[in-house]
Amino acid sequence: MLILLTVMWLMLVPPTAVLEQDQKFIPVEGASLQARQDAAMKRGESAGAERFWTAYAFDVRPGVAVDFEFVGDGGNHFYIGESTMFNFDGVVFNNDFGGVSSGTSVETRDLGVFLLRDAAAGGAVVRVEIYNLARRREYAGFPVYWLGRAANEESLSLLRGIAESNRTGDVDEDATRAIALHDDRRVAEVLLALARGSVSQGVRARAVRALGYPPVAPATRDFLAGVARDAREGTDIRRSAIAAYARSRDAQSLDFLLKLYDAVTSRELKRSVLSAAAVNDNRSAVVNFLIKVAEQDSDTELRKKALAHLGEMAGERALGTLTETAGRLDADTELQKQAVVAISRRPAAESVPLLIKLAQTHAKPEVRKQALVLLGRTGDPAAISYLRSFLTK
Repeated sequence: MLILLTVMWLMLVPPTAVLEQDQKFIPVEGASLQARQDAAMKRGESAGAERFWTAYAFDVRPGVAVDFEFVGDGGNHFYIGESTMFNFDGVVFNNDFGGVSSGTSVETRDLGVFLLRDAAAGGAVVRVEIYNLARRREYAGFPVYWLGRAANEESLSLLRGIAESNRTGDVDEDATRAIALHDDRRVAEVLLALARGSVSQGVRARAVRALGYPPVAPATRDFLAGVARDAREGTDIRRSAIAAYARSRDAQSLDFLLKLYDAVTSRELKRSVLSAAAVNDNRSAVVNFLIKVAEQDSDTELRKKALAHLGEMAGERALGTLTETAGRLDADTELQKQAVVAISRRPAAESVPLLIKLAQTHAKPEVRKQALVLLGRTGDPAAISYLRSFLTK
């Protein structure tokens, strides 16, 4: 699906201007980040606040966007809260390899780490957020003590301590995400340490997934490959390793994924491999792989997944496989219905004639019904004309 990203004007306003004019933060002075944290906690407790934020700016890595709005091609407004990687070719990828073509790159370089502290618990951190400083918000009504800009080493040390604290909820995982957003050569080292040594499976999965952000050193790639292959690891961590390794989208990545697909037995892991492979840059090899899975895999659910990805890819071979699967009388009915869904995702010039043909001639009523339903969703004039004639017979 093509989405034209339109970054809201707030992202263009210098963060210092927003802070001074609108945010109403409480500035805190001190010689170091820790000193300012300590001073902020004293002020928060003395002010009688039940909870309060301590917040600071940091050096943000290029190529990420967090906490921003865009306008879709239908005029609808969308909000993105999680971090999203923007590829240089204008394809936007989230952490699960879902992607949309945007034709542009968007970055939010003015971000802040916001730590919500509980006064009754001695100022313990109960929430970690990354907020775009160019967006106005109410911060849940709690006061915000502004600590200025933190040095990378100070910020990474603070966040690593939180990530290693094994707190309840998502605090440690969100601290790990914040680490990954820093623009510093030491980030990979910190993430590797968390991926290897954390007692929290959530932190490990977050760290492993973030290790795929470029540039990725060969040793890190080897580590990710090892985690993805290791049957002793949990499914979530192995899926994170697959997504991280595949983020490079190069020939080495695809070769690894094809071999891994044959090696693993878990359906969930195979599904992750299919999703990761589907966005690789070697489109011809990807189509070959997906066609092979769609035609030969013994698992119907995986065949349906491969068909869904083929429906999102241009090319006569991909369309031919979908058409053949939808039309075969001996094919599984659910598989055929998935092929019809995949066909409907193609451009109208390709999909509508095929859907009309299926609605008219397919031997199975379930498949004909699926084609009719999807024709009604296209809004295409030819589809509407056919449906009108069908309904008025």
